[in-house]
Amino acid sequence: MPKDKIKWGIIGIGAMGESHAQTLLSNSVKNAELNAVCDIDVKCKDKFPGIKFYTNSNDLFKDKSIDAVLIATPHTTHVPLGIQSLKSEKHTLVEKPLSITTKKTLELINFANSCDVSFGVMLNQRTNPIYKTLKQMIVDNELGEIHRIQWTITDWFRSNYYYSTSSWRASWKGEGGGVLINQSIHQIDLWQWLFGMPDSVHANINLGRFHNIEVEDDVTALFKYHNGSHGLFVTTTGETPGVNRLEVASDNGLMIIENNKIIWNKNEISTTEYLKRSKKSMEKPNIKIEELKFENINFSTERKNIIQNFSNQILGIEKLYVDGKEGLNSVELMNAMIYSGLNKTEVSIPINSESYEKKLDEIIAGNKR
Repeated sequence: MPKDKIKWGIIGIGAMGESHAQTLLSNSVKNAELNAVCDIDVKCKDKFPGIKFYTNSNDLFKDKSIDAVLIATPHTTHVPLGIQSLKSEKHTLVEKPLSITTKKTLELINFANSCDVSFGVMLNQRTNPIYKTLKQMIVDNELGEIHRIQWTITDWFRSNYYYSTSSWRASWKGEGGGVLINQSIHQIDLWQWLFGMPDSVHANINLGRFHNIEVEDDVTALFKYHNGSHGLFVTTTGETPGVNRLEVASDNGLMIIENNKIIWNKNEISTTEYLKRSKKSMEKPNIKIEELKFENINFSTERKNIIQNFSNQILGIEKLYVDGKEGLNSVELMNAMIYSGLNKTEVSIPINSESYEKKLDEIIAGNKR
């Protein structure tokens, strides 16, 4: 008989895994239910009475009643657990990032390509209506050629206590980075999804500027594109109240995205045409201001949207919105920013993945930084 509900298993019941489990238990995801959870901490069992509990992932993968697995464990475990899940013929959804390096991410993606099950990644902010709207406007060429992008995303404030709650967090060995891989991986993914991968990056990263950690918590990066356009990306976990502001300056005007609004300062005549034809020295083309307001969509709703879409895709109801292979570019760009910052130089994209692996191994070993 055809399935009418996807039975989920979740591996990793930390803050994120528990949130996913509660989402499924709330019945807010149609055609899906929580069947089992897995964590090495047996105390997690008490959080989910009546739900099958495993302390060993092998036992969960052997459970024939589970259709799909959501992996929400520390970053460095995503690849081995992802491969194990796919080998077990489970539809597999992996939390962001897929891995901490391009090389390891490709290992998981290449393995998934040989499997006949669904494979996705939890890049949930792609479901936000604001970014979906901007994406469509770019696809429809409403902005014209993009000249400059600036994203200041500094509302990720975290205390020292936050970093002390998990031993793997904020370490090169356990997490592979700081604000870039943990928090701003969302905006890094959105950046490349919306505007494409830059040709090079020159980043300034500060290690433990605000916190007692060994990884970066403050980053300013310059992205360059072959057509002359450029972007500035600024992020930190040490600033409050912080801001989340995206500016896109294009031939057809200036777009500002902030506080659940798109403000589109649209030129009546494109910048290129006006500067060529104008007989006046400093006057600008007239603009029409369009404002689009959006309902505030929180992260929980975005994550629910990904789980809903993944479940629907398994059932043949809709296409997969964020395929697992879509998780590669954000890791590549994050690696390039860290590599540039550590070496204090501009680096081309794609970077040499072997060189980055070697650099990361050296840092972990404590040889150099």
